[in-house]
Amino acid sequence: MTGALRLDETAATESARPAPAVAPDEAEGRRAGALLTGIGVLVALVVVLVAVACWHLTQGTSGAVFAETEVLWGSRVPRLAAGVAVGVALGVAGILLQSLARNALASPDTLGVTAGAYLAVTALAAFGIAVPVWASGAVAFAGGIVAAGIVLGLAGGAGSSTTRLILAGTALALAFQAGTSTLLILFDEETKGLLAWGSGSLSQLGLTAFLQAAPVVVVVTAAALLLARRFDILALGDDTASSLGVPIRSTRAVGILLAVTLTAVSVTLAGPMGFVGLCAPVLARLLTRVVPSLNRHLLLIPAAGLLGAIVVILSDALLRAIIGAEAAILIPTGVATTLLGAIVLVLMARRLRDAGPTREPPRVRFGVRSGARFRITLAVVVLGVTGVLLLGLLAGHTWLLTGDIALWLQGEAPAAIAFA
Repeated sequence: MTGALRLDETAATESARPAPAVAPDEAEGRRAGALLTGIGVLVALVVVLVAVACWHLTQGTSGAVFAETEVLWGSRVPRLAAGVAVGVALGVAGILLQSLARNALASPDTLGVTAGAYLAVTALAAFGIAVPVWASGAVAFAGGIVAAGIVLGLAGGAGSSTTRLILAGTALALAFQAGTSTLLILFDEETKGLLAWGSGSLSQLGLTAFLQAAPVVVVVTAAALLLARRFDILALGDDTASSLGVPIRSTRAVGILLAVTLTAVSVTLAGPMGFVGLCAPVLARLLTRVVPSLNRHLLLIPAAGLLGAIVVILSDALLRAIIGAEAAILIPTGVATTLLGAIVLVLMARRLRDAGPTREPPRVRFGVRSGARFRITLAVVVLGVTGVLLLGLLAGHTWLLTGDIALWLQGEAPAAIAFA
């Protein structure tokens, strides 16, 4: 009996001892091996993208495996290049927004950024303002920034819950889409060329637009990679990130600016390409379950960009393969990516569970939580809607005065105004 007690005491003592520390050389070797594995996945994604691009180049209305040089460089290569640029831009923008919001449903679409950029570019065309490509990108950027600002204001700021951000972004996106549709209806002649583009079209007249957009995508993606370490720490929670010296507010602000810039470039180049910014980050995070080293944003960001390019090019190629190159001309690529995004949303809704407030990472509260910001934003939006409605009543073939509107409401307006 005494021997058994001694054995138990010995076992308890052994179990209470801390596990032997991993040698620095061994830990360094593991990190290097994980990094090489992640790089290998990126190389594999590049190989897949090249294979899909080669298949994409073989498709066209000419019927040749590889078209003549003029057709190849005048139509197919610009279309392929635009698809790669748009896919990379939306993939990186989506992963940035998901990391900043810590929500798998965050994307340029669900946060209203795409809708804001699209509305700004449509308004530019509706009022007959002709500008170069880079100026259109600036206008789209302004629209996206305004949309992001309104979403943050409605949700209560960057420190608000992720659910409120998604709800505010979705509501704003619906409102902006309604505004865009109104402009397309009222100014049908001026916006005639935006109908196909408004659904996301890769049709290009040459490589000029791509050559202007590609450097912006490369520079902004490089800037995001420079902040990759901050994004890794921010994923641990605001309290932890703040204690480790990460400036939370500036990191979120810069990340949002980078995501909005990429979205604006994508909208300017090919229109609002639906759900690519959602699908690519989701696929990238699914890969992290197989390759955990991809959780590091230094690898996760380029992985999301490559997957975005694969989604866009593969969707366009599949559309042409299924219905033929002739019929595919009439259907924008954004329709195919939207259908793919809808499937991903359904699968996510069936598989994911709401983590709830108890599972959210701790975060720092920026100031006192109150309804002041919400009331101010709501008042500005109400004033803006009222102003637009008033302008719509006064504008027309003959401009009216507010007094004329008052007389019309009272039923005392002259015939020329009553039937105007």
